[in-house]
Amino acid sequence: MNSFIICLFFVIASLSNAQNFRYKIDDWYVLKRPGRITAISENRFSIYFASDNGIYIYDKGLEDFRIDNALSKFENFYNIEHFHYDSYHDYFWVVDGKSVNFKSSVSSMWRELDIHNTDIVNIYNIDRIGSSSQYFWIESFGKLYPFDPLSSQPAKWEEAELQKDFINWSSENNSFNNSSIDISRFSIDGDWTVGLDGIFDKNGRRVNVTVHLEDDEGHHWYGTDSGFILKGWSYSSRLEVLEIGLPFNDITVAYFDNENWWFADSKFRRTGKISTSNNVNSFNVMPFLGRWNEADNSWKYYYSNESISIENTDINSIINVGNIIYFGTMSGLLYLDIYNNEWNIIDRAQGLNDNAVWDMIEHNGSIYLATSNGINEVSLINQSVVSDSNDPFLNLKNVNIYDLESDSVNLYIASNIGLLEFGWKEEEMNTLSKRVFKNIRLKNGTILGSDDALWSIDEYNNEKLIDSNVQSFDMCGSFLWKSNEVGVTLLDTTSTELWRYGYQDGIPGNKIYEVNCDEDWAWFLTNKGMAFYNWSKYH
Repeated sequence: MNSFIICLFFVIASLSNAQNFRYKIDDWYVLKRPGRITAISENRFSIYFASDNGIYIYDKGLEDFRIDNALSKFENFYNIEHFHYDSYHDYFWVVDGKSVNFKSSVSSMWRELDIHNTDIVNIYNIDRIGSSSQYFWIESFGKLYPFDPLSSQPAKWEEAELQKDFINWSSENNSFNNSSIDISRFSIDGDWTVGLDGIFDKNGRRVNVTVHLEDDEGHHWYGTDSGFILKGWSYSSRLEVLEIGLPFNDITVAYFDNENWWFADSKFRRTGKISTSNNVNSFNVMPFLGRWNEADNSWKYYYSNESISIENTDINSIINVGNIIYFGTMSGLLYLDIYNNEWNIIDRAQGLNDNAVWDMIEHNGSIYLATSNGINEVSLINQSVVSDSNDPFLNLKNVNIYDLESDSVNLYIASNIGLLEFGWKEEEMNTLSKRVFKNIRLKNGTILGSDDALWSIDEYNNEKLIDSNVQSFDMCGSFLWKSNEVGVTLLDTTSTELWRYGYQDGIPGNKIYEVNCDEDWAWFLTNKGMAFYNWSKYH
């Protein structure tokens, strides 16, 4: 391990260019906030949902949603308004705020349709798009415009007219025929109620229907302005609400409890401004927490007005013990009893040194909290702060604790007075370094810590500079993942090979909040969602 540390700095100083791989469809799995659903289209096996943040595919056989990474790379598109799968030519068509574009399903290159020789003066005047056996069709203000997909030029009406009654159209939006999409004939289970062209939750928050498509089996699909998908069953009047992605864009915290992934955001960590729960104004309440069951690809959103205990929605850390999920927030230790769906909070009124909880670790029947004013111990038996006159962390009051790592012997503490080591058995505190690390990792007996640079501290307290520009990092085996404002890199510390990763590979955002890994997967928390990468297949 020591030899590896010694050479790391020289390796990174001579980094080579990265290589790209030919990924398979399951190598990257991207989670994003859908945003507004703008269009729906269908082929034999799938239904496509175009959204503000990508194209989602519903597999009819598996009854499962996923984001299409290839179709969702909209770097050249602006505000997708219409989307259509052309089964006659195996083309995809996209209408955005600037142009009409199309490509073959087996191509990565988009071509632009020539609409300049028509009287379609504004892209936003397009009501719907579709296709027939020979032509692509645009409808605008009740008028039909045929185009030749091969030449991308307008077609002669006298030649195309015979096919106008055989057009396969994609979804209608709320402006089509100057009428709203009526869903009032449906009923809905749970906490939702159905209105004329939208649904309402138990707090009166309205979700508006944006687009509608009836599929080949007679099911009715509705997109909404909040990212929800509504499915109306063909032989009943039942309407189902489907949550299909992340509830927000910025993912600063992700945690896996061996069954579910939990996703949260800390506005304070991103901006320095504290979020509020918005309990009072229930009409504007947005989800502050998302739970994703990977096995069945199901989602559940949590809202701040579910409990008066939810005073702040800035979540800095998450940990699970038994049936309780704990959240370190800017207003204390928030926790949820999953089985009973009960929320509670522990804050300064219950004995915390400070309400700002940055990190947590579990040890021997207690949770230890890193706060802005030292360390608190919370008993897992009665969910209360442990007060002891012999508190070994008493001397850390007025010390800002940023991060915690632990093994069976020691607790490692990153603070504004340096890196500390606390022996669980001896209850003795030692200073390992005067450096102020915001993030630390314990790897093979070595502490890795970042203070905008990445350092290692071995068992002999020897400090080594690894890299001078690091915002987030993790290490799995001999591989080091790290991120900065430029992107993400992976270093094989044995062979000294280096690879660079970015948007072209599958990372959805240009700002990386955190990178983590295990022996098979790496995951990246960004400003535009989260991505999982099966990195072990290539390294």
